[in-house]
Amino acid sequence: MAGEPTSASDTGLRPGRARRIQDWLRGRADTSIGRLALQWFRAYFAASRNSGCAVTVYSSLSVLPAALAFIAAAHPFQSDANVFAQHLVTHLKLTGSTASLVESTFGSTSSNALAASIAVIISFLLWGIGIGQIYQDVYARAWGVEVGSLADQGLFALFFFVLAGAMAAQIIASERFQGADVLVLVPAWLIASTAFWLFVPSLLLHRKVGWRALLPGALMASFVIGGTIATSPLFIAAPLNQNGKAFGSFGVVLTVIGYVFVLLTMTLVCAVFSPVWRSWRESERLLA
Repeated sequence: MAGEPTSASDTGLRPGRARRIQDWLRGRADTSIGRLALQWFRAYFAASRNSGCAVTVYSSLSVLPAALAFIAAAHPFQSDANVFAQHLVTHLKLTGSTASLVESTFGSTSSNALAASIAVIISFLLWGIGIGQIYQDVYARAWGVEVGSLADQGLFALFFFVLAGAMAAQIIASERFQGADVLVLVPAWLIASTAFWLFVPSLLLHRKVGWRALLPGALMASFVIGGTIATSPLFIAAPLNQNGKAFGSFGVVLTVIGYVFVLLTMTLVCAVFSPVWRSWRESERLLA
């Protein structure tokens, strides 16, 4: 009946095996790293309130068109410039019909700076400003600080263009430095990404939290997001090929949006890491 607790036999596990799994989980949670992970898990859900979905929708409708406009502006003498599509094809190692489909889906937008610019204005007014509000709310709840006023609309506008510019710069840099030494690219990414994720919360929280306190979250975001982007061909290429063949451009767009959702959710997860790290270190000192 509904509402009755699920037993080990109902889940297909033997009672002894279920008990061993429970004991193992309890043992891991009672370690230093386990306590950090549990605090991080709780802090994220308390601060985010399902913000990942909203940020993904708003970003797909506003940040992506803005980034495409910036990319087109960086290639003013290339009427057929579709750098975003080429970036996806090259990075994910797409070939054949899927590569052609990706180029036709995104190429026309990135090569038409005027149309993209008009889309940026409309999408910015409708959805762009809300992205900064979402990130500010997550940071404020995570740190337990009071921020927010009508004057912050200017900050949210600045954050929108900084985010879109950062996305465009990353894609353009990937194109121009393709094949460069990994020993050069990795430090450059870590420095630029860490600086970005230090600037964002400092800006949105009106510098109420120092950069030193924000550093753990910025470093975590740099490693996690950079690692996800670097390994994305392993888990994105196959679904993109399959969905492209099955659903055409619609399947390509949905797959890309799903990838964006993963990346943006990670930024929110990392946004709460710094205050969790600080409280975890203090509690571990008391237990020592």
